[in-house]
Amino acid sequence: MYITVEEALALPAMAGAELLSGETGLSRKITSVNIMEVPGISRFVKPEELIITTMYPIRENEKLQEALIPDLVEKGVSALSIVPLSSETEIPPIMVRQAAEYDFPLIRLPLDTSFNEILNPILNQILERKQIETEYRYRARIIDDLLQGKIVSRSRLLSLWKYYGWNMSSHFIPAVLQTEKEDYHESSSGMLQYLSNVSEKNGISDTIAADLDDGILLLFPYDKLTEETKRNVYEVLLQVSENLKDSWIGIGRDVQDIMRLSDGVFQARQAARIAQKVTGLGRIVDFESLGVSRVLLDLPDMNQNITMKREFVEEKLGILLESDNRKHTEFIRTLQAFFEQNSNLRQAATSLFIHYNTMRNRLNQIEELTQSDLNNPETRLEIQIAMKLNAIL
Repeated sequence: MYITVEEALALPAMAGAELLSGETGLSRKITSVNIMEVPGISRFVKPEELIITTMYPIRENEKLQEALIPDLVEKGVSALSIVPLSSETEIPPIMVRQAAEYDFPLIRLPLDTSFNEILNPILNQILERKQIETEYRYRARIIDDLLQGKIVSRSRLLSLWKYYGWNMSSHFIPAVLQTEKEDYHESSSGMLQYLSNVSEKNGISDTIAADLDDGILLLFPYDKLTEETKRNVYEVLLQVSENLKDSWIGIGRDVQDIMRLSDGVFQARQAARIAQKVTGLGRIVDFESLGVSRVLLDLPDMNQNITMKREFVEEKLGILLESDNRKHTEFIRTLQAFFEQNSNLRQAATSLFIHYNTMRNRLNQIEELTQSDLNNPETRLEIQIAMKLNAIL
């Protein structure tokens, strides 16, 4: 784990520090701190170190001063902090110029700086981040085990959930963030913390963020699903999307039983995947709004493919199929005739040997039961595809 030079300079212990040159290198990583007070210090350094020195051993040697920064840059050092020997001591101008040339942060520390005052806070910050990273890794493992069906005991899950302070009684709206940024895994704990902070600022506390193999999972908790809850979730995701331009976010159906989390996460993953493939949908896509697109997606897992198609049929036709089976209402047969006759009610009624008013009443009942509008071309397409799938599955 690491902190950047910029983050190190922001620590209270560095309040009196002055960046003399190399400001374009503030994103350099610091994984350790080293104190060097011997000649030829570049022989003892390691990559990604912050070096603290008084430069006492080379205070009068201009050649060594001139060679120092190029040597440190070659060794991969992150930055050089100098505690001057006296108030009259100046940092050699050649070093200031070289720091700018190499994008290498050169820092002047206050005269009365104690090395430990700098070393300990930076190392503690790095250690704290390592601990956070480890905790996030264990959290991700629990989520991953749950998604893969390795955790089947509710009591075991409850104990793990309590350990991390998660509220198992909550319901969740799942979202999956997928990004093309290559470097986000290097600071995944920072990314997860950022996502949690954005959620907190938008009125959603205790959001669970976990790093998955194919992206980041966000679980937004709620006790009662309201329009305000949905708006808050969308506002969080909108802010994240605006900050991460090369990202796509999929939203799954709300999860009311945490043991069924895999369903909602699967839907969120597919929504994010479709968002990447289909232009015009935007970078934030709700699974519920995908319609027929989610059925047309060619999934690598045949079982998932079939499952999704069956779910689509159930969503579009389930209530009609049940009514036909239990009450012999013939809604499916009515729709079939309606589509075969290009939505012409009179011709459809004639083909079924029923009165025109009967045909119209059946279609009204179908729209009421399915809460759909058969005048909408997209709706008609979805129902037609569902009927074809129902015939072959």
